[in-house]
Amino acid sequence: MEYDKILSDILGREDFLVVGKNVVRTDALDKALGKAMYTADYVPRGTTLLKVYRSTVPHARIKSVDTAEALELPGVEAIYTGADVTGNNQIGYALPDQPFLNDEKVHYIGDPVALVCARDEYALEKAFQKISVEYEELPAMLDIDVSLSEDAVDIHEGGNIALTTRIRKGDAEKGFSEADVEVEETYWSPYQDHMYIETEAAYAVPEHGKVTVICNGQSPFLVREKVAHVLGWSLNQVRIIQALAGGAFGGKDDQGPLVSAYAAFAATKLGKPVALVWDRPESVSYSNKRFPARIKYRSGATEEGKVTAVEVDITLECGAYANRSPFWLWRQTAHAAGPYEVDNCSVDGRAVYTNKVYGGSFRGFGDLALHFAAETQMERLAYELSMDPIEFRLRNVLKVGSRTTCDQVLDHSVGLEQCLKAVRDASDWSSHREPVWEGSKVRGYGVGLAYHGISTSRSTPDWSAASILLNQDGSLTYRTGIVEIGQGSPFGHIKIVSEIIGVPPENIRIELPDTDSTLNAKPTHGSRGLMLGGTAAAKAALTLRENMVACASELFEVPYERIALVEGRAYDKEDPETSVSVRELAEEMYNRGYDPGAYGYFKAPKRFFDPETGLGVNYSVYTFAATVGEVEVDTETGETSVIRVWPAMDCGKAIDPLMIEGQIEGSISQGMGFALMENMELKDGLVINPGFKDYIVPSSMDTPQIEPCIIVEEPYRHGAFGAKGVGEPAIISVVPTITSAIHHATGLWFNTIPVRPWTMHKALKEAEP
Repeated sequence: MEYDKILSDILGREDFLVVGKNVVRTDALDKALGKAMYTADYVPRGTTLLKVYRSTVPHARIKSVDTAEALELPGVEAIYTGADVTGNNQIGYALPDQPFLNDEKVHYIGDPVALVCARDEYALEKAFQKISVEYEELPAMLDIDVSLSEDAVDIHEGGNIALTTRIRKGDAEKGFSEADVEVEETYWSPYQDHMYIETEAAYAVPEHGKVTVICNGQSPFLVREKVAHVLGWSLNQVRIIQALAGGAFGGKDDQGPLVSAYAAFAATKLGKPVALVWDRPESVSYSNKRFPARIKYRSGATEEGKVTAVEVDITLECGAYANRSPFWLWRQTAHAAGPYEVDNCSVDGRAVYTNKVYGGSFRGFGDLALHFAAETQMERLAYELSMDPIEFRLRNVLKVGSRTTCDQVLDHSVGLEQCLKAVRDASDWSSHREPVWEGSKVRGYGVGLAYHGISTSRSTPDWSAASILLNQDGSLTYRTGIVEIGQGSPFGHIKIVSEIIGVPPENIRIELPDTDSTLNAKPTHGSRGLMLGGTAAAKAALTLRENMVACASELFEVPYERIALVEGRAYDKEDPETSVSVRELAEEMYNRGYDPGAYGYFKAPKRFFDPETGLGVNYSVYTFAATVGEVEVDTETGETSVIRVWPAMDCGKAIDPLMIEGQIEGSISQGMGFALMENMELKDGLVINPGFKDYIVPSSMDTPQIEPCIIVEEPYRHGAFGAKGVGEPAIISVVPTITSAIHHATGLWFNTIPVRPWTMHKALKEAEP
């Protein structure tokens, strides 16, 4: 029976068994009871500890590194510098600009200079005090404009611009000539730290000609690649076991390879196991952040409410290294017009080096800052036209047949209009068009939209893979390189497998990703974990199902088409009494020579873009979201509280609605933090608020009333059951919704976030007549 026919039969069911239903996750109890194992839990007592010795100046040439006195201290086992690297002293992600251990020059406060191995924390701290580094300090470029100035000192060879991007669609100036109103503003969004509960960690064990690393990254195969590169080894000499991750949000996608490479390098040099577990100040001060961005935005629209042109200029602050900036900046460029059809778009972007902690992957991946600017522009245009903000958006919103900023035609799976109308109706938007005062407090309503391309950026090849083994007792073992970081993607995979082969999810064990036994599923980022990973799981399940059905057909002596697999049993559709359990069927498969194992591989449809114009098919598909929110501003204290939120999302197909709700609820909290609270404070390049005491994140007390998520299902034709990604898109509309509601309540526009109480209080005072 052909793949498409099997899939069609399964998708044609009137009611799914587990897909689309809330099912308790198989890992939930262990996590709730504290039994789940995270990286540090694998480290035996007495293991050699590793700590990274870092630069204390933002920009300097290294003249000398003296470790002699530190090496004489009791408990200190080894100290390694760049001179000890015999493989490749380079670990840059997109560009070769990031040394593994800096031996010539440092680029920010926190740049790695040496690795110190000792028997305990006390010895590590003593060693740090005795290491002496002589620097020849250079001018520090601590601002993007300073870094771009004519007399700027180059941070890296070749200048301070890491890369540029552009899109030219239509004729922007012609579009502006047709506009009746124009709005031109500049927006700024700052650093944001991931603040995951579990900090970065790795535990490395050397073997003869091989090293095994247990770590908490987001892509075990990328970790393997970087570790092998630094060591100068082949990939098959490096084994990466991915532990459960206590939060990641993109940060561990970037830091996982670095931390693992440090541990593996030290362990292989020392010839014994080594553990590296960052403390909170180290994590907050030196790990990559959300890239700061300045976005200059010009928009034009007709008096009928049609956007005619946008001109967008993006300056992304890389920090010390480019890291993921080529992919981040390109995503911002490709989404620059927002989730609207605009015929004329002119977009320019540049990523700029500064001597500060570098940026990197973070939930929303570029689109959070971009949508804050784009949505605020739409809000301003609506007010200039005296038009309802939702009605104005509906006149421009992307629909089936629309063309995106990069001229990609959306031929299906576009549910944004439905999302927007749904939150409009659910929130009773039309009845709340005037601010409501109660004493010194005023409430207002706001709206925000989002779209986010699902898959890797810059049209890089994207695929995923998975494997399933049916054991002789009827239990199943599932393996994927997609990582469990709290979002539940691997559990979504086994729900897909369960639906296809008719075995309950609790009978399917998800193994931790292990590069020695797991297929490369590529990274867990870009909200691709369920869409691509789940589709690979579906292909593996369909192959296994075919073998299971063939065996049952032979066993029952009935045609293939009469076999059903439901609730752990195989039976004859025309004679349901003729049945066997999956346990019995598995034994028969082994005895009769039917393959009990299956692999699934899925490659996303080809994407491309013209490097001159930026036009092309940039992403496989897009997830869409709309949010309405109510805020309350205390005009005496300046404090802003989010009171109520109505979210909606077109996720293609909700494999598990409860998991989607969880992603949306977490995104609302994280988005609130970015809009109202969180800001990394730096002084002369040094992070001065490296912990929960001074870096404020939302607590449960700040959580608003979140109305049930409105799920719109416009299936993606290439995804298993039509599912699309959720985790990253969920946060993107939250920030502009809050700033929109603030404007509705107070009449104040904010082009810079976060809007903290003192910022609001000052703005209110300045607005007084």
